[in-house]
Amino acid sequence: MNASIEIREGTSTTNISKHPRYIDENGLFNVVFNEVSDAIILLSIDPQKDTPIINDINYHFEMITGFSFHDVRNKPLFDFFHDNFEQHIIYDALKNRKSAFIHCNFKCANQQILSMNMTVRPYNGDVTSSRFICVFRMDKDHVQVKDEAAREIKQKLLAAMHHNFKTPLNGILGYSEVIMTEMLGPIGKKTYKEYASDIHGAGQELLELIDSLLELKELETTELELHEEWFDLTVLLKDCVNKFKNEAVKKNIVVEVSYILNMPDFFGDRTRLKKSVESVIDNAIKFTAPEGKIIISLYKDKIGNSIISCSDNGKGMTPQEISKAFSSDTQLDDIYSDPCTGIGFGITYVKKLIEKHGGSLSIISAPSEGTKLNLNLPKARLNTN
Repeated sequence: MNASIEIREGTSTTNISKHPRYIDENGLFNVVFNEVSDAIILLSIDPQKDTPIINDINYHFEMITGFSFHDVRNKPLFDFFHDNFEQHIIYDALKNRKSAFIHCNFKCANQQILSMNMTVRPYNGDVTSSRFICVFRMDKDHVQVKDEAAREIKQKLLAAMHHNFKTPLNGILGYSEVIMTEMLGPIGKKTYKEYASDIHGAGQELLELIDSLLELKELETTELELHEEWFDLTVLLKDCVNKFKNEAVKKNIVVEVSYILNMPDFFGDRTRLKKSVESVIDNAIKFTAPEGKIIISLYKDKIGNSIISCSDNGKGMTPQEISKAFSSDTQLDDIYSDPCTGIGFGITYVKKLIEKHGGSLSIISAPSEGTKLNLNLPKARLNTN
């Protein structure tokens, strides 16, 4: 058991959150670096080869090129340019620590060539190294074509999911339920009944996943209507916590729950809000190590808004990971590096749903210091009569 723990810790050093760039915080620069909507590379010059080397990239660079931080770290910048790129132009700027604006063709991870404008400028230097910030912006025509193509693909995919996925999946759920409940008579061996139950459970999870994706798309439109009713937030919170009781016990995670007595009823979409709270708790359990601790609470702030809070002492998040969490883009590549990551739309869904209620979502996190997430619901939706 101890050996397996040591192995896991040894392999975790490749995690992006362990890189010194997150340990040595850069204040405002660090925040802006991961929040701006331009693709950015930080460069240094290899003194032996006189070659620009990639030290760091921001999330938007990953998103448009398909390269991760580990794909490009410590590699020459020119390895990612198309062959017809005139290297001497940028060499002159870097060698003499000048600013420059250059057009280039960038090779993405999928071998697609992006036509981009690149701005280079020095931002730091000392006796041993020179550092540069390199900002990439795609041509407007290219961006417009890409956005339209992405929207069309998304619409076709969602239409296919609604019909081609849900129709056969409903059949799987129906037939497995018939077998599981022995509706047409006993099926013999107990093992077959257990298999039917497993099939039904897996199908139900897949159906919930598809519904979540379809609903996330709905939340992006103004046509979405909330199915509002009066309900007890305390009861909703208790139901959500109980759903994950077994998962917490399996990981030996301590879950503390607190709430105020006589909480007024809340007017909102109970089903969707319950789903949002469940998503928050699910994430907390996924990212909290065994024998960790999660604190879930329901209270009012100083001006009377309702706050549903969930904090954990898990691995925490870097500024770049927070940016990813609030992006509606699915980060499928993260699933392979960390199976606990999920497909990345959980927090996005919660944020959009809370905003539909006139509220807001806030998150506080740091690497190795856990995460605290608050769902802020407006006091105007509480029954004060």
